[in-house]
Amino acid sequence: MKFLFWKLMETIYEKKKTSNEVLMEYYWFYEHRDHLRNEWKKEDDKLKHHCDTLYAEFEELYRQEKSREENSKSARIAKKLEQMKLTEELVSKIKLKKL
Repeated sequence: MKFLFWKLMETIYEKKKTSNEVLMEYYWFYEHRDHLRNEWKKEDDKLKHHCDTLYAEFEELYRQEKSREENSKSARIAKKLEQMKLTEELVSKIKLKKL
């Protein structure tokens, strides 16, 4: 019976927190946020390092591929053919303008 009376009183009167309880809860959440922020920062640093490593590898491989393409015999021939094609197109356009 006593229990029912207290339950009834709790439903009638809102249970109030003390300022100390609120302050303790505030500090707990503040520290929890700080902890999460520090954990995220560590993970973010790991991911950033990995991204930087991958990008440096990409740049090196890209440089090597470019160098290989520029120095290959087929690439030089393709460039010459492209220049010849452009020259022929230019000559044909000039001839058409003169007509």
